[in-house]
Amino acid sequence: MPTHPLLRLVTLLLALALPGQPGAADPVTSPAPAGPETLAPPAEVPSGRPQLTLDLTTHAVVTGAELGLIGLGVALKDRLVAPTCRWCEPPRLDRWARGLLGWDDTRRAAITSDVMQLVIPAGAIATLWVQAAPHGQREVLEDLLVLAESASSALLLTEGAKYAAGRLRPDAWARGSTASPDDKLSFWSGHTAFAFSAAAAATQIARLRGRAGWKWLAAATLGAAALTGYLRVAADRHWLTDVATGAAIGTAAGLVVPLIAFQPADGRRPAVLLAPAPGGLAVIF
Repeated sequence: MPTHPLLRLVTLLLALALPGQPGAADPVTSPAPAGPETLAPPAEVPSGRPQLTLDLTTHAVVTGAELGLIGLGVALKDRLVAPTCRWCEPPRLDRWARGLLGWDDTRRAAITSDVMQLVIPAGAIATLWVQAAPHGQREVLEDLLVLAESASSALLLTEGAKYAAGRLRPDAWARGSTASPDDKLSFWSGHTAFAFSAAAAATQIARLRGRAGWKWLAAATLGAAALTGYLRVAADRHWLTDVATGAAIGTAAGLVVPLIAFQPADGRRPAVLLAPAPGGLAVIF
């Protein structure tokens, strides 16, 4: 009489589970001495990629407002720039670096730095897009929005600092005269701040998402951003301290904005919080 396949499976599992009986070919062995009962540690379950959430509406409004303020500042440049330089003489370090790093062909250095300013964010966008696309269009949108917010934050800070400092650019200092309002907007370097903010933000987003290769992304993008800063000095458009400060501000924006924007989906406390404080806001780590 044929047996049901399920019955065969049950019989096989029982046979594997029950201890075998000693036979002629199976010598009887003495039982192992009894000892303290130990429990094996539970098997570790590999953790998945971090689950993050983002308030798209809030951060889209913030990014749009920042871009609007940047555009307004550009439109009102002639009115916002100081009539005369407020910071006219460079320190000895800047004069030394200008003589050491400056190119004879400053125009070529300036054009190359302009190209780098486009290449770095384009590369960051492409990398984040390719990495996020397998996880859905929502993740692509989130990553690109946080990248844009990081860069716009750095640029807005840069624009305010330029108008407040009124620093003379190296080429205008060497000429002894200014040819345009832009000649008094040296501090700090906008090219450098923008490049470093895009590089740092792309790296931070990839790291927070748990993506492989984020260290290689950091090396490539931050190296390119450093080259951009060097080229701004070589082009005689910025002092060394302009570039160093722009690199610090851009990196800070690129690292901090993603930490604030992304929230853990499991309800854990985020890495960085903005909380009301007397006289303004407090950053809590």
